[in-house]
Amino acid sequence: MGAYRLLLAMLVAISHMGVAFAGFNPGVIAVVSFLLISGFVMTSLIERNYNAPEQFQRFYADRVLRLYPQFLLYFVSSCAVIHFLLPGTPQAAALTINNIVTSLPIVPMGFYMFGITIPEILPAAWSLGLEMCFYLLIPFLIVYKVRGIAYALSVAVFMVAALGYINTDVYGYRLLPGVLFIFLCGSYLYRMRARAGMIVAGTAIVAALMFLAIVTGLIPRRPFNAEVTAGIALGVPVVFVLSKLKYHRVDELLGNISYGVFLNHFVVMYVLRAFWPVAYDASMISLVLLLSFALSGISYYFVERPALKLRHALRAGVRNGAGQEPRGETFA
Repeated sequence: MGAYRLLLAMLVAISHMGVAFAGFNPGVIAVVSFLLISGFVMTSLIERNYNAPEQFQRFYADRVLRLYPQFLLYFVSSCAVIHFLLPGTPQAAALTINNIVTSLPIVPMGFYMFGITIPEILPAAWSLGLEMCFYLLIPFLIVYKVRGIAYALSVAVFMVAALGYINTDVYGYRLLPGVLFIFLCGSYLYRMRARAGMIVAGTAIVAALMFLAIVTGLIPRRPFNAEVTAGIALGVPVVFVLSKLKYHRVDELLGNISYGVFLNHFVVMYVLRAFWPVAYDASMISLVLLLSFALSGISYYFVERPALKLRHALRAGVRNGAGQEPRGETFA
């Protein structure tokens, strides 16, 4: 899934540069696929390495080692760029000690809509807060076999939000109660059995029907309800097919730089904005992506790879020999 993950990171980046497809936000659709991939990969990781309550702490340490090294690099880089190059901007106003300290644990960034953090330092990182909330919960759902209950409750929250009875953007896209079922669809795709297959297929079909109802006006269009339903309908079959493909080194290479691109494109955009007014035409978008690719390759090699060795050591402590990295590692 490496090439797909890089494509998703690119879609997130270009959405932040104002690109839309037929009026739809491609970044939201991409984030939905990231949630599916996360559910798939975390289920693989837990079942193979951390499948008992006494191993949950190791799982959490594994996830910290996955997310933090590059996050810290690009968060600090963004702070420096904003401080030195963008004084007097909304981004500079977010550079308070309180906001920086609150943002560093990552989880609070997923609750920015309640005023807990100000997301302008690294805006895309709000979804890492959502991801961290999922990490905290998923070992319990798998080991204690309560995914079905969690799935049903989450679908109920999402439907109420998507239909506008509660805030659609917050509860139907950004907070875990309304999107946990999307993570769990990815979870069910791993070693999918008949019942799980029916749940996943049914979810994709209902999402497709809801998307059609939204675009035809039968269901009022609200913030991102069309994109989320489209993301489910498209992402489920794509992740299913890609999960059946054999490992390939080029695919892994592309996947390795995806997380950095997801994080660093705002840093690149801030630097460019500091020197001249930026209009995001095709050439500027290409420049941002190329610089993001280059920075991500460097940060993967020098920052993430050392942490990867520690993660393998954690898995070696759970079973004999170092565990192999699950293909299709996710971040968003």
